[in-house]
Amino acid sequence: MSPSTDREDLVAYLGPAGTFTETAARLITGATDDRHLLACGDIGEVLRTVEQGRAARGVVPIENTLEGSVTATLDALAFETGLLIHGELELPITLIAAAPPGTELTEVEEVVSHPVALASSRRWLSATIPGAGHVPVASTARAAELVAEHGPGQLAIVNPLAAERYGLEVVARDIADSARNLTRFVVVGDHVPPPTGWDKTSTVVFIDANRPGALLKLLEIFAERELNLTKIESRPTKDELGEYCFFLDVEGHLADERVGDALAAVKRTHRDVKVLGSYRRSGARRTDEADRIHADDAAYRDAAAWLAAWRERVTSTST
Repeated sequence: MSPSTDREDLVAYLGPAGTFTETAARLITGATDDRHLLACGDIGEVLRTVEQGRAARGVVPIENTLEGSVTATLDALAFETGLLIHGELELPITLIAAAPPGTELTEVEEVVSHPVALASSRRWLSATIPGAGHVPVASTARAAELVAEHGPGQLAIVNPLAAERYGLEVVARDIADSARNLTRFVVVGDHVPPPTGWDKTSTVVFIDANRPGALLKLLEIFAERELNLTKIESRPTKDELGEYCFFLDVEGHLADERVGDALAAVKRTHRDVKVLGSYRRSGARRTDEADRIHADDAAYRDAAAWLAAWRERVTSTST
């Protein structure tokens, strides 16, 4: 951390410099230069840095369209920290082929990258440099660093930021097999932001007992209140073999009438529920849906007021 950088301006992220997470951190937090960014070695270090007050916020990946959930992030949020999700960003994963300046594809003997990036660009590699060996490394940023140090003969599959940081020349762009390769990143901190009308609430629910219909009863709580669940995923509780908890993402903010009512019902009927965050969801806000949510919440408030009025008429005297 630079001595002139205030802790409130510092954002920890999953490093090293040049990763997709750095790109996401810059976009989701508005960090403008390296003085406001702190690269960390793994997801746990990002969270510890924020917990210990060495950074105000942290950015980590949580889900990918090709590989699914990032379980290290889910488990850390559920079992290891009290930090909360403040927001999210869906980042298109753009892969490029980059090499030391002047490198010709005919000279490439090895392709270096993260295993997922290598798998995601398999068709381009097979068609363009089928004889090259594949060298998996910890991150695309590390691949760029190694290729820059090695010199001619190697090529890296990386993101544009890594190529720029390590002085590599772009050989080919948009080489991923699928154009729908997205990673969802979340920013974490120590508070719950106010509702925006276009929100999501993330929770983890621990079922009281492993019995028939337990999950169905949980889901019915949200269905009865016409709440849309955008994610349902089970993970081991780490207590006993065969015991699972459920990660649920529901549209809406915990300050909303229906979401709050649903969470209270979950808390009342299940062993435990942990809120992982209530925050603005990614994507453009659809005004018609936001208006419907507010209208439905108004109906819940009217019903509560109606019930309260009747309860006021209850007397303790007997006839």
